[in-house]
Amino acid sequence: MKIKTRINLVLSGAALVAMAAIGAVSYFGLKGEAIATARREAELHLQAVDATRAYAAEALLPGAWEGDTVQQRLSDARLLAQVNRHYAGHDYSEVRLTGDARPEPALLPLIERLRTHPDETLLQVDEDTAAARLTFVRALRDMAPSAAAAPALAGLQRVSMPLELPMQRAVDAFWRQMGGMALLVVVLFMALNLMLRRLVVNPVDVHQRALRRLATQDSLTGATNRRGFMDRLLRAQSEAETQAEPLSLVMVDLDHFKRINDEHGHGVGDAVLREVAHRMRRQIRRADLLGRLGGEEFAILLPDTDLVGARTQAEHLMAALRSQPFPAAGTVTASLGVAQWNGREAASSWLHRADLALYEAKHLGRNRLVVAEDLDTDLLTTRPDRLD
Repeated sequence: MKIKTRINLVLSGAALVAMAAIGAVSYFGLKGEAIATARREAELHLQAVDATRAYAAEALLPGAWEGDTVQQRLSDARLLAQVNRHYAGHDYSEVRLTGDARPEPALLPLIERLRTHPDETLLQVDEDTAAARLTFVRALRDMAPSAAAAPALAGLQRVSMPLELPMQRAVDAFWRQMGGMALLVVVLFMALNLMLRRLVVNPVDVHQRALRRLATQDSLTGATNRRGFMDRLLRAQSEAETQAEPLSLVMVDLDHFKRINDEHGHGVGDAVLREVAHRMRRQIRRADLLGRLGGEEFAILLPDTDLVGARTQAEHLMAALRSQPFPAAGTVTASLGVAQWNGREAASSWLHRADLALYEAKHLGRNRLVVAEDLDTDLLTTRPDRLD
């Protein structure tokens, strides 16, 4: 896996984990805020009921809450109907504790709590039903003129609402926050990715390419070294077998190269090797591969090339080498061996046939090429002495 992909995966994973953690904290925080908002709205509802009842008792309907219980209840009903119309989704109710009225068992803990904390608004969350609800309970304040003689806890006021009512606002706020956070994360991710690419990934890629080049490229001539050439040759055999295409090989060995080193020095010899590689590289195709197998010996891999094409390419290479003298070394020639892969033989056997053709070119006087397929069968089983 490339280092760019690894860094992107790490950054993406870290971003997702951070968003999940922040999202969880944000969700529960928004949920708490939604409950607090619902509590404030319920208290406003309760205050509106109290204020309306007090105004009606003192100014509009004096005496309506005195004496006649039926008249009092009718007044309450009309009053609450008018107030509750303005609180959509809220369900207001009262529980009277006067007389022989017995409250529901579920209300007993709330009653005991409100006896000691009459100014507190209690919260009940009912999630057992299909539609979860929030219920806020407060002590009922009797606003009648005779309230001074009223018991400490005359009853309970309850405001109930569906849980989804405040939660919908929380969910909407949550997704707005998550959308903004996602946009911020994307921007930061791209900025960080760009910074890491420039400061880390690209230098590492350059370093890795340099290492691969050092491992597979000859430092003197720029040609592929023996290891890289053999790897590519094996892949070329597999591709040629799969696609049923011809594959050929040209072995090149400079003539009398030792004499050049002895007479002109190794510096001139190195310059000759670089120029030879340059001239041969200009003659071959982009798909062909030039390799330096060692010393003054080169090899050229020719994909999708039969024996006739390989022989023609070898002739062009010979002409390019002797077309003009080399600086300080004069004319340099080479002996060449050409062999086409027969589609069955191992790489070592194929190289051996091309090498034997090269040896034969040396023995026949150098500065020439020999095709391995033209050699005698007996010669292919021998290994003549190598000439310079």
